[in-house]
Amino acid sequence: MRHPSHILVLAVSVALLGCKPEEEKVIPADRLTVEYSIDRETIQIGDPVELIVTAYFPTNGTLELPEIGRKKEVVLLKRDWEDVPREDGLSQSESRYSITSFRLGEHNISTGSISCVIGDQTFATNFPQLVLNVETSLDADATSEIADIKSIYKLPGRVPPWLWISLLVALVAFLVGMVSSKLWKHRAVIIPGAPPIPPYVLAFQALEALKGKGLLEKDECNPFYTELSVILRTYLEGRFSLNAPDETTEEIVEEMSRSAELNGSQRNILQDFMRQADMVKFAKGHPDRTTMESAFDTTRQFVEETKQAEGIAAKERKELKEEDG
Repeated sequence: MRHPSHILVLAVSVALLGCKPEEEKVIPADRLTVEYSIDRETIQIGDPVELIVTAYFPTNGTLELPEIGRKKEVVLLKRDWEDVPREDGLSQSESRYSITSFRLGEHNISTGSISCVIGDQTFATNFPQLVLNVETSLDADATSEIADIKSIYKLPGRVPPWLWISLLVALVAFLVGMVSSKLWKHRAVIIPGAPPIPPYVLAFQALEALKGKGLLEKDECNPFYTELSVILRTYLEGRFSLNAPDETTEEIVEEMSRSAELNGSQRNILQDFMRQADMVKFAKGHPDRTTMESAFDTTRQFVEETKQAEGIAAKERKELKEEDG
């Protein structure tokens, strides 16, 4: 028979071994390491998905993440990021994305890469190969055919049709006579309206007003880039007839890339500024004053190089007026 003291020693040994703390994972300190988590990969149209991308990299490195968003296939709803303090000589950055999709099928969330620049070296790894599977919310036996339009249901008439026609003719004659009388009385005092102010003039005025607010001196980069982006989008709308204020950066860049009125340098200026403004507004970036001044100057340069000559603008206004007449 085993002695009770031996049984006690065995029990204590098992308890000590069971309480041994779990070993912490070792993360390389001289390279880029990326982890991710996603709450689900199969959704219905419009359902939000939470994606967390965690990057570990040396403290002297600069992390660069690709943009997420591709028309209706992958729509970025929100993005937050934060730096998590560590004591092992590594930097840890967590980026939280809220995304969705408005198109059925399987869509890669991103095909870009995550990179870390350390001096002359660049470490890069592919963005997590995640596929968003968007399913329909319709029943399996639902049909996609559109039903025929039902015929018009006619209510029983209570008033003779000829009476309605007579009243309508009398009303139209009265309105025509009243309008003709007013036009005749005021024919000599009709003054043509002032010609519209060219878009580039409005843009230069807005740029001067922005400069006078002193946002550069106060280092208020978010409101500065927001107002500068609105000025540029409004100019694009007036100059190139784009719905720029309501379009995404990708849509604007894609449309302007097909414009024969821009050269390669001007397209690059537009694309670089729009993406820089998005980084400040949505990714909470904080460029220095030199970068902010450069953004202001390149915006002015873009307007100056693409403004329409006054003679051409006046000719177009005359043609529009003749078409309206």
